[in-house]
This record gives sequence, C-alpha cells and structure tokens, in this order.
Amino acid sequence: MKQPKQIVKRIIDFAMIILLPLLMAEILIGQEIHEWLGIVMMVLFLAHHFLNLGWWKGLPKGKYTPARAFGTALDLLLLLDMIALCVSGVMMSGFVFRFLHISGGMIMARQLHLFASHWGLILMSAHLGMHMEQFFPLFKKMFHLSLKSAERTCILRIAAIVLSVYGLYAFIAQHMTDYLFLQTHFVVFDETKAAVVYFAETVAMMCLFAVVAYYINKLLRKAGRENKKERSNGRISKAAAFLIPTLVCVIVAVGLNLPSQSEPRQGDSSEPPEESSTSTVQNTTSPSEPGQSDQQIIPVEDGFLLIKGGRFSMGSPEDEPWRSADETQHTVTVSDFYMSPYEVRQREYAAVMGNNPSNFNGEDLPIENVSWLDAITFCNALSEKENLTPAYTVNGETVIWDRSANGYRLPTEAEWEYACRAGTTTPFNTETSISPEESNYYGHYPYEIEENYFSQGNLTTKPGEYRQTTVAVDSFSPNAWGLYNMHGNVSEWVWDYYSEYGTADKTDPTGPETGTRRVYRGGGWNDFAKNMRSAYRATLPEDKGSFNLGIRLVRNAVNGAGSIVSAGTENDTETGGKVLIAFFSWGGNTKGIAEEIQSQTGADLFEIELVTPYSDDYNTVLDQAQHDQNIQARPEIRNKVENFEQYDTILLGYPNWWASIPMPIASFLEEYDFSGKTIIPFCSHGGGRFGQSLTAITKLAPDAVMGEPLSIHYSGGSSLPDDIAAWLETNKISAR
Repeated sequence: MKQPKQIVKRIIDFAMIILLPLLMAEILIGQEIHEWLGIVMMVLFLAHHFLNLGWWKGLPKGKYTPARAFGTALDLLLLLDMIALCVSGVMMSGFVFRFLHISGGMIMARQLHLFASHWGLILMSAHLGMHMEQFFPLFKKMFHLSLKSAERTCILRIAAIVLSVYGLYAFIAQHMTDYLFLQTHFVVFDETKAAVVYFAETVAMMCLFAVVAYYINKLLRKAGRENKKERSNGRISKAAAFLIPTLVCVIVAVGLNLPSQSEPRQGDSSEPPEESSTSTVQNTTSPSEPGQSDQQIIPVEDGFLLIKGGRFSMGSPEDEPWRSADETQHTVTVSDFYMSPYEVRQREYAAVMGNNPSNFNGEDLPIENVSWLDAITFCNALSEKENLTPAYTVNGETVIWDRSANGYRLPTEAEWEYACRAGTTTPFNTETSISPEESNYYGHYPYEIEENYFSQGNLTTKPGEYRQTTVAVDSFSPNAWGLYNMHGNVSEWVWDYYSEYGTADKTDPTGPETGTRRVYRGGGWNDFAKNMRSAYRATLPEDKGSFNLGIRLVRNAVNGAGSIVSAGTENDTETGGKVLIAFFSWGGNTKGIAEEIQSQTGADLFEIELVTPYSDDYNTVLDQAQHDQNIQARPEIRNKVENFEQYDTILLGYPNWWASIPMPIASFLEEYDFSGKTIIPFCSHGGGRFGQSLTAITKLAPDAVMGEPLSIHYSGGSSLPDDIAAWLETNKISAR
C-alpha cells in the first residue's frame, strides 16, 4: 500500500502531464482559460517541489555521476523555464492579472513566453523520461503482465517507436525550431487541422523527448558504472550540473536582446542607418513638374532623409478592400522635402518641451498623447532651439504657416502619403498584406480578417502578435525610402484640415484653409491593419490627443513661397444644458454602462433599436457587423428621439465593433443635426479601446464638439461607478 504522500505525488504528476498539451493549445482554448490553466500548472509545479524537498537538500551532497549531473541540469533548467513562464505570463495577462496594469516590456515578455513555453514542452517531457521507471508498475497493471515480460517490453517499445516517429514528424511540421531558436515571434496555427490532431501531435512530441531522455539516462548510468576515474569525473559532473543551466541562461538573455529583421530593435542609436547625415533616398517616381528637378536643394545636417519629389496617385482605387469613401483617387505632385526616418522620441520631446505626456514610458518610444496644437508648438520650439526660423505663427485659433521657413514642420497629407507609399500603389508599402512581424499593430486582426474571421485559410497574413504597447522608433525594417514605422506604432499628425478629396490634379496641396478636424495618418499599435493602409485617413479635433498618436517631422528641401493661413471653425459650445444618453447595445455591456451613467446624472436615456435587429447568435452577429461595416450600411432605426433639438450634450455609447462604430451609430449620427452640440463618446471594448471609432464619429458629425471619451473593458467591473464619476467630472457633466 502506497503512502498518502506518494499517491499525492502521482496525482500531481499526472495532472501536470495532462495540462501540458492543453497549455500548448492557447489558440484553441482561448487566452482566459489559458491563463487560469497556467496558474493551476504553476501551483502544481510548486507543490511538486514542496513534496520533493529532499532533492533540494541533497543537491550539495553525495557523488555526481554523469547521469546525476544530466538530471540535475535538466531539473534546474526546467525550474528556470517555469519561472520565466510565470513572470512573462503575469506581465502579458489580459484577464487574471489585468488589475496590475503592467504596460512596459510587453515585447520582451511575449518573446520570452513563446520561447520558454516550447522549451518547457521539451524539458518537462525529458524530466518525465528521466523518471519513467517510476511508472513501470502502472504499465504492469495496464498490460496485466510482469515487469520482466518480453511481451510487455515489446509492446512498449513498439508504441514508443511509433509515437516518437510521429512526434518527430510533428516537430518538423510545426516548425518547432523556429520557436526554440527565436526565429519567429508568434504562433502560426493551421486552421485546417482538427483539434484532436493538434493534441495528438503535442502528445507525440512529449513521447519523443521522454524516450530520448530515458535512453540518454540509461547510457549515462552505464558510462558512470564503467568509469574508473570516479573522483575527478565526479567533480567535473558536479560542476557541469550547475554551470550548464547558468550558461544557458546567459545565452538566452543575450539571444532575447539580439535584433532581427522581424522584431523591434532595442538599440538607442539616434542616427539614421545611412552613413551621411544628409542622406538622399532616390525613389522610383521621377519628378514630373517642369523645372522642379532644377531647384536648388537646401542641405540639412540633422539626419533627415531627402525625399525626391514626384507625381503619384493619392487615395485608393475603388476595389481596395475596406477603403473609405473619402479616399477618392486623384493625381498629386509634390516637391522635394526632407523627412525624419523616425517618429519623434519621448526623450527628444521632453528635452525641448520639459514634459512627457505619453501613456507608455521609454526614452526611445515615440511621443504620443499629444494634440495637433502640441505638435505645432513642439515644431516651433525645436526650430528656435536649433536657431532655425519657426514655420508657424499662432494667433488664437489661427495658425499661419510660413512656407519659406527652414524650421521643422508637420508634413502635409500629400507629402505623408507620398513618403509612406515609397513608390508603391498597394494598400501597404510592403506590397503585401502587412504582418505583425513587419509592423506594430493589433496583430490579431491582419488585413481582411473581418471576412475571414472563422476560416482563415484565404488570408495571406495570419493573425499574430498584439504587443499592446508602442515600440522603439527604429523597430522593424524601413520602407523602400528608409522611413521607419510609417505603418503602425503610432499614427502621425499632418498639417491638413480634413475634407473630401476632389478629382482634379494638384501640386503641393495643403488642404482647406478652414475646418473642424485635423488629419492624422498611418495607424497605431492598437489599430487593425485595415486602418494602417497608405490611403486611410483619420481625424480628431486639433486640441485632442490620443495614446496612439504622435509626430514625425519634415523640413523644406526647396525654397517655398507665401504663407498658408489656417483658421479653425471649431464650435466652442460648452457642455451643459439638457443631456441625452443615447446608446446602441447588443450583448448588454454598453446598456449596463448607460444605465449607470443615467443613475448618476438623471439624464434622459435613449436606446437605439433597429427595425431589423441583429441576430442573437454571437457568430452570426460578427458576420453581420463586419458585412455592414464593409459596405458602410445604414440600418434603419425603429425608434425616434423626441424633440432632439432640446439636448445640448449627447453621451453616445456603443461597443467597439471591428475597431469602429457599429453601423446603427452611423445611422443615428446621420439622422439628426448635431451642429453646435457636444458629443461625448463612451465605448465598451474587449481590448481595442476606441479603435478608429472617434474618427468615424468626427467624420459623420463634423460640426459637433467632441468631449473627452471613455473606454470601458467589457462591462467595467466593480470600478465602473468610480470610472464614470471621474469621466463625468472631466466633461463637467453634473451629477444629481
């Protein structure tokens, strides 16, 4: 009869063996379940070590044979691997440890977790193989044969060979070496493979490494018995048992910090990759304006790249998936200009402005959470610091751009798209569907994922890593003209007010002279790929900033002429008067938020309901939502707001659907006149925050004032009342 302690040990061991393949299948079981199972695994692992304290006490004692050294090194590596998995898992947690609000180090954590999980599969399987003989009594009962039975031995060996061969096949088919040696940074999953096949392959790989470790252990035991130089070799074995794990840790630490073409570089060099500080980037589009190429180029010495001017098609063709109606294609010619290869770093902004408003902190991370007006102020301050003529003069709401000034400025919208495309005509300057290995964005949602959400076989780029943070400005490979992160990381302010394009050819356009919204381009770390297209246009009021919106600077390369007077027509109506809470909710999260707002304010409540409601089935409504958004449908609203004109402020609620507003919200915004009113959005989301929903609202209600928005993760949890109270106070909405 086994002792209770031994029984508990076996139960724990079997539980860990069962959990291992489940944890390797995060994409099948979901992130939240994966996190909870990870906690269970760590608890079992700690319990396993607690029940085997004798092993720890015996580490410095006794003789070290080659077999013991191998087993000790393996166990120590497994311990370190589990610690790495635990730490990186907590850092990346989106559910269990979300309350810790960890924002930094996500790239390293993700890389470490992926690396350690695949090595953990090998190490835990090998540990099992080292102790395989402890399970022989179980095999004896299973086969009802004696331990020395030739039949049992034959059956077990055949089974081990078959499983090991299948495991070797699975090891190759799943490209395990890519994960083990840091050649990739997200899991590629074959959607056509049944779940049972995936689990069978994982179990087979476990068997493969268990069998390999079992026979290595047998060979080392035999070698130890035959070796006569016991004392000297014992010292060598003991040293190896502890030095090998240490050496492996050093190699891994170095490897995780090495840059690669597909992963953000961690270097802090502020110099461009070219040797000359006045580097010239030649493009594939030749200058087309008469005499343009004869203009004298003004030299600069600040590491900016010379972008040779030329003619290109601005906007997107009508057959480009997920294009917007405001991307009408037209021919534009731009003159030569200089552009920084990088987004403005936080340390550069702080050195000039004396503050750092960024949501994420890091010297080489891009500055973000700055408004267009902040960006203009920074341009002038940097110009003055470097004894250059400031490009802008600010008089109240009027900004005058001196086109002859040699100081720093924002690119025009045309200059930005021309530089981003770098001679390409495809949706992205990579000329392919951009991957999370090439850019920092919401990697779970690559281009055209919306119509391929449930069956991803048609996707040219599969879902990948979502880093949930900005990365260093010199991350990834630059475009063909040497510019980094034109797609993703942070969006970038441009000079222009927003308006619809015309169809006429233009030369060096600067946008309308008046407007209510400024344009920003490029997409950020939490945007879907569709919103990073070269032609995509986003907007915000010029006094608003965002956690994914930053700055890229340009300078004149040829002498400009004249001035551009840009006068805002922003409605300055203060929040106040009668308040309406209008919302659309499908799953109930947004409705719960709206009702909490109503309980705190006493404002009128209006739920947007459809003549033809969306399906109650989650999978169906996902398909309906993406289809409606793709064709920009306007579902008919069943109910009406009585006396809409009496409301001065509209608290507008909606779920984040496919990184934007649900189309019923678009129907609502187009049905009523919002001129002079204040819209204050509140949005429920599953991780994408606002997506591009604020842009969608500003485009549909350009004559309304935008208040400070509120994003709530799902239903908001226990902090919802306090979060809403603080938001209402920020927007000067009175509580009752």
